[in-house]
Amino acid sequence: MAILKFGIYSFIGLLAFLAPITIGGESSIIMGHLKNFVLNNFSSWVNFLIMFCSVITITGTTLGFIKKNFKEQYLNDLFVTDKLSGILRIGGSFMFILISLGLAPEFLSNENTGGLMAGDMIPPLMVTFFIGVMLMPLLTSFGLVEFIGTLIAPIMRKIFKVPGYAAIDALASFLGDGTIGIVVTDQQYQKGYYTQREAAIIATSFSIVGISFAAVVADLLKFSKIFWIFYGTIAFSTIIAGFIIARLPLKKFKNEYYEGNKVDDSGARSFAEALHLATTTAGKASEKEIVVDSLFKVLVIYVTFIPVIMCVGSIGLVIAENTNFFNILSMPLMPILRGLGFTHEVASQMAPAMIVGFSDMYLPALFIENTTSEVARFIVGTLSFAQLIFLSETGMILVNSKMGFSILDVAKFFILRTAITFPVIYSIAMILVKFGILSY
Repeated sequence: MAILKFGIYSFIGLLAFLAPITIGGESSIIMGHLKNFVLNNFSSWVNFLIMFCSVITITGTTLGFIKKNFKEQYLNDLFVTDKLSGILRIGGSFMFILISLGLAPEFLSNENTGGLMAGDMIPPLMVTFFIGVMLMPLLTSFGLVEFIGTLIAPIMRKIFKVPGYAAIDALASFLGDGTIGIVVTDQQYQKGYYTQREAAIIATSFSIVGISFAAVVADLLKFSKIFWIFYGTIAFSTIIAGFIIARLPLKKFKNEYYEGNKVDDSGARSFAEALHLATTTAGKASEKEIVVDSLFKVLVIYVTFIPVIMCVGSIGLVIAENTNFFNILSMPLMPILRGLGFTHEVASQMAPAMIVGFSDMYLPALFIENTTSEVARFIVGTLSFAQLIFLSETGMILVNSKMGFSILDVAKFFILRTAITFPVIYSIAMILVKFGILSY
């Protein structure tokens, strides 16, 4: 029974996230078709849900500031946060409400700034996250992570110079959620599974935002029909970056265990062991508990993540629409992009999009979505994931961890990953152009 659960659920999960299916003449992964169905038939209900969640977020986060701690842990998970995150949540929620009611000032509500976020971006995000998070356990809760992670564990030390345990952490981030990956890595570091250097390598090499959010960005940039190529490019460039970063000095991060703790990482991994771990996990998995847990995760995303995207995205678009800040900051990239054959118009859209991801990883897609160049959209979209670190979420989690990151360290790793992964992604894009999959 357990092996059937492992096989059937994992197969359905892979099918849902990776296999393009044509329905009504449109080719997309199952998630994309479900999202379009909901938006086309229940858009008013989606907007009502966003308004409701905005009110809940404002009320709950304000109470979280006042009370500091609730008796119920789930309320702490939802509403207790640091000041910056709380301000971004409340700000984003207020922005959505004011824009939806027509009460926001024109600079915030126009179709190129907050109006774009509230009308065209947030509703699809809400739907896609719901579908993605509800389907994600098919990949992460029934043994697939343990199966693949165990099989690839032996090569982790050779290629990335980290213990085999990191294979499961990395795979969970790729298929699940990068922020959870960082938290798990920090916990494993404190328990003695990794040295400080190993933890830093894992956290800055594999903790990318997971496949469900990649599907959101791919859909926005019109790459759902080649999603497996889109996400495969992210994965490949991330692996290359991890290989290189693992061999850099990283002098600040010592090859020492947290408070002297150390856990042994010896022993060979086999197919039989991988299958045993997978079936054990599948056998213990309760569908009812998984559904309840997934629904709570959706609520957490609606309260903690969506408002931040609304706030940071709107502010970023207002700055881009009314100032030359990002254009000036990205000027050094213009000669490089022009030298690679992009027109001045396309390069001027790509350059700011390539750096704005440091503030929030959804902004690059917003900056580049309307360019006519498929190559430009593909490069910026995949690069925004490969860059991995953004201040609105993963960056601040790293700073608040026990691994010893500062804001300056976070900025350095962002620049480093950009420098490493851009040539890799550009090369893949050129191959796709040659085979007629992408066009300039």
